[in-house]
Amino acid sequence: MIGLAVRARKATTGTAICINDIKKNRIKLLFIASDCSNNTREKVKGAIGDRNMKVIEIFSKEQLGSIIGKDEISVVGIKELNFAKGISDKITKEN
Repeated sequence: MIGLAVRARKATTGTAICINDIKKNRIKLLFIASDCSNNTREKVKGAIGDRNMKVIEIFSKEQLGSIIGKDEISVVGIKELNFAKGISDKITKEN
């Protein structure tokens, strides 16, 4: 479903773009690669601050990239609420 959200343009990929969308309260669900750099993680978490946003850190950069059709990606933000709920529910059920 993450790949579908990206193809439907209901997701943002990449650290800088995701941080920008976080600050504009556009992101409903955020994926941070479990093996991303500490600097990236700190920047993203700093942008989140006290916003009520679900963050999932179970995929590696390679796995996230594969899901969306790229080599590696550290951050993916889901912007549409229904996609975010569906993805979150599916991940919760599987884990």
